[in-house]
Amino acid sequence: MSNKPLSDQDYQRLSATLDRFADQQCMNLEKLDGFFASLLAGPEAIRPAECLPLILGDAFDDEAAFPSEKSLEQFVALLRGHWQDIADALNGGEFQPWLDADQQGEVKGNDWCEGFVAGMELLNEDWGMLFDSPENAPLLEPIMALGFERHPDAEMRPFVDGISSDLRNELLAALSPSVHGIHDFFSAVRKQLEQEELELEKQPTRH
Repeated sequence: MSNKPLSDQDYQRLSATLDRFADQQCMNLEKLDGFFASLLAGPEAIRPAECLPLILGDAFDDEAAFPSEKSLEQFVALLRGHWQDIADALNGGEFQPWLDADQQGEVKGNDWCEGFVAGMELLNEDWGMLFDSPENAPLLEPIMALGFERHPDAEMRPFVDGISSDLRNELLAALSPSVHGIHDFFSAVRKQLEQEELELEKQPTRH
């Protein structure tokens, strides 16, 4: 069954709903996009509905957040649509991160990368496989650089003197190839594990 991508109008509705809960620690659309990209490219896909508390923040427990059951269902349907759009882009299209300009008109990419890091934290141990791969670990560098640029602990920030606009542009341009590379890495890991399980099943059992 082919998925019908979300329309521009759908994305406006999704963005507006998320922005409505901005003061309740809800993710904005840029952060959500990074978060979903992380879950879909990473070790194991976690469904959007399982992540509602993380996405909505305090609005998740706020009974007044959605006026009706139907409005909540519509919101979840938009989340699923966006999730599927990213899945399709990773599985045969070209994934482009959703990056919004700030009030000064600059595209910084921090929200997107912070969202991606939040997704990584859900399966922290499994992501260790990528960190431990000398060949593939560099794929994470642009994401970690922008994802920790605003970290409250200055020692966690990768660049003491901040990130120049030229370097930022390089890091932003690297996000799409990085996500595709990470997706390929974990796809290969999953295939290998499935293969090993099949081999084990084929072995004769000893009595």
